[in-house]
Amino acid sequence: MKKNVLALSIAAMIGGLGLAGGASADVIPGATKMTPSNASKFSVSEGGVGHILLVPYFTAQDGNMSVIHITNTDQTNGKVVKVRFRGAANSDDILDFTLLLSPGDVWTGAVTAGADGVAQLATADKSCTYPAIPSGGVSFVTSRLTAANMDVASNTREGYIEILNTADIPGPSVTGTATALYTATKHVNGVPPCTQSVLDANFLNNNYTTESAAAAAGFDTPSGGLAGDWYIINVPKTTTFSGVTTTVKATDNNGTSANANFVVFPQSAAAVNDGSNTTLAVNYTADPLMADAVQGVAPATTFAAVTPAIRAGFYDLPDLSTPYVVAPGTIAIGDTNSVPAPVDQAAALTNAIAVTSIYNQYAVEPGISAQTDWVFSMPTRRYEVAVNYSGNQRVFSPAPSSLSVARFTSSNTFMSNVVPYEVCVNADGQSFFDREETGKTNSAVFSPSQLQSYSFCGETSVLSFGTGKVLGAQVAASSVTPGFLNGWGIMNTQNGPGKQGLPIIGASFIKLVNGAAQPGVSGTYGISFPHRYTK
Repeated sequence: MKKNVLALSIAAMIGGLGLAGGASADVIPGATKMTPSNASKFSVSEGGVGHILLVPYFTAQDGNMSVIHITNTDQTNGKVVKVRFRGAANSDDILDFTLLLSPGDVWTGAVTAGADGVAQLATADKSCTYPAIPSGGVSFVTSRLTAANMDVASNTREGYIEILNTADIPGPSVTGTATALYTATKHVNGVPPCTQSVLDANFLNNNYTTESAAAAAGFDTPSGGLAGDWYIINVPKTTTFSGVTTTVKATDNNGTSANANFVVFPQSAAAVNDGSNTTLAVNYTADPLMADAVQGVAPATTFAAVTPAIRAGFYDLPDLSTPYVVAPGTIAIGDTNSVPAPVDQAAALTNAIAVTSIYNQYAVEPGISAQTDWVFSMPTRRYEVAVNYSGNQRVFSPAPSSLSVARFTSSNTFMSNVVPYEVCVNADGQSFFDREETGKTNSAVFSPSQLQSYSFCGETSVLSFGTGKVLGAQVAASSVTPGFLNGWGIMNTQNGPGKQGLPIIGASFIKLVNGAAQPGVSGTYGISFPHRYTK
């Protein structure tokens, strides 16, 4: 399988140090050595500061460049942050790394299309990453985009980004003296040392399975404090869109921001489950393609070993389903537990971001060459349903035990008959209005499906109004003719009679052109409005 420079650098380090298969880690609640883990649920942060940042869309299609900024607003503690880029079609991991922010630090990076068409990440930022990002940038990973007839390069150029605070690095005002980890990642005259031996010890060789070991290495449980921004710029078309991340905070039962579980795992290609079934990946992720043990159908209710579609590596962890606010549990072959903890963790996060309707504006006024794209991103869908490219089949996780009903099932999802390898779920309906109270309900025609009800196909889909394409989307793209030149619309996402909603975030991107602009003066404007919603 083809791997990119970042993945190869990881593999080289593992091989060079003789650590292949030797890495280990665990989910660790703080108790006495680290700040107690008192987070029990999630909520969307209206103030934009929290533990998890979700960038609803990045694109390097059609000459676009996507830039992200990650800010540590905590001026006392450094942050260990997992950054993962996922593809638009099926949420495939196409690049991930560990970012280390010192107190008050900001990291920036830009995604563009490389010469071979594969997306690449570049940064001139001095903050430590593990592995270090080369000065010329790093290409996105294509090894998991192996489906026949798939445009692999295009599938790296669109998607969304998940950013997770996995641990804190307390400063000397907390610990009394600066730890080796804090010193290695703290800026000195604008540049952190990024001491390689310290980073290797903590993010490659780490074997943190106890609270004492993690605390002794200079870690604390994650307290949040992250904020994020993004923008998409197209220089040839002189258009820019910008926005802030959807930010989720881990809270206690009273809604106060709290400390979550320590979830630092090695940035290593070593398999989580080496085949001996002593360490099951299902204890750490709800990703159904990585399930290495499944519960049998009654009366056979115990867990049995299975061969996963994707053998999880330690760099796959943590993801957004790794137990963060729920108690970590451990299942074993023959165990009678009903649901692995990651499934409940994913359900808790989905509950926080699920919506029952989406509202936004559009414009296709020809006098100003207006064009509109709506982006719909479902960052937790992967933990309920994914596509096994071998056979183009849906694979499901078990339903959560008590936190909510499953939102993606064999009954309400289907494989697209237009674009292979994309799971779809229908909206319950939609209405479009002009600006003068005139409306049309469920009468618009969506292409390429030619249906009158919109289907959310792919993890991150883009709906273009009329014939224009603002973002140049190619992976999970469709279009609609709303019947009006300007107005607003509603997408009903109740998700059936249970009204449990769908975990959708996103925005409206509107492009306008001033044809009367003087020569040499840009007359192209970009406007982005985040989706409004009801819960």
